[in-house]
Amino acid sequence: MKRIFHLAVFLIAPFALSAQTDTSQVNPEAQQKYNEGVAAYESKKLDEAISRFTEALALDPKFEKALLNRGNAYYEAKKTDKAIADYNTCGQLNGPSADNAWYMKGTAEMDLGQYEEAVKSFTNAANKKNGEAKYHYNLGVAQFQAGNYDDAIGSFSNAIRLKPDYAFAYNDRASAKKKKGDLDGAIKDYESAIQSNPQLTFAYNNLGSVKRQKGDFTGAIQEYNNAIRLKKDYYIAYNNRGMAKMDAGKFEEAIADFNEAIKLKADYAFAYNNRAACYIKMQKYKEAVADCDKAIQLDAAYGVAYLNRGIAKEMLRDLAGACSDWENAAAMGVESGETYYNIYGVCSEVEKYNQK
Repeated sequence: MKRIFHLAVFLIAPFALSAQTDTSQVNPEAQQKYNEGVAAYESKKLDEAISRFTEALALDPKFEKALLNRGNAYYEAKKTDKAIADYNTCGQLNGPSADNAWYMKGTAEMDLGQYEEAVKSFTNAANKKNGEAKYHYNLGVAQFQAGNYDDAIGSFSNAIRLKPDYAFAYNDRASAKKKKGDLDGAIKDYESAIQSNPQLTFAYNNLGSVKRQKGDFTGAIQEYNNAIRLKKDYYIAYNNRGMAKMDAGKFEEAIADFNEAIKLKADYAFAYNNRAACYIKMQKYKEAVADCDKAIQLDAAYGVAYLNRGIAKEMLRDLAGACSDWENAAAMGVESGETYYNIYGVCSEVEKYNQK
């Protein structure tokens, strides 16, 4: 039976916020309000900080660091649209803080899923200060999320050129290469990420998943072992190791890994679905249906779980139920759902029978 496996790739983008004391020549009263805003910001009194920065800007509308840090306070206060507006105004001033303003604007846009806009903002940051590795790295993250994998590879490469031990950039360049089908290149970059930071747990997990895709199940299992050794509660690695063991025909061991993943994260729909797939291979169809039921309960739009439940129901001779599940899977974009639905014309005959 054909199985579909979803691997989540995690891109790590650490963003630091900081209020900055000002040393430029500005209106003394505006400077005083700004300093009060900095003190309030550092004390996490965000509303007060916003008020003081606003008062400073009323006295000096082009006080760029007041704009930048009011944006930071808005960002911390989850007022993201207002933060973006302040970062944009600060960046347009093209002063010494412009690169930081564009960077933070890109950060806020990423939070909103505005990846194309974030690409523009991070590009502005990198153009303003080309030697800052994190600007190129986060530009790559935005390009990756926008589906521009070639551009992302270029940006991650720029980050690595500026910072040769940039483990996150190696990891994410590997993920972009994997998306492009360059599995050998991805393996090399994941290995470089691990060499740069042997504690980078998710890099082992990602390396394992590429090895699994290449059919190296023993190598994949070893990488997942490394990830779990570093992070005992890494439920994603348990799930993925279970998939590799299932591929290797080690069904009981696979079930044990899916059990552990579910134990660590009771609402992990992927693990229920994957355990169901393993039960199907073991011809335990009732158990498979029960696990698919749970996966669908947790995620009603999980098309692959409908597909697998349909397979199990077919084996239990519940053709009407199987056809209904495959139809739902197809409606959710799972191509195999339509394939199964059309097998031998069975489902169309069931539909005609039900309409009588």
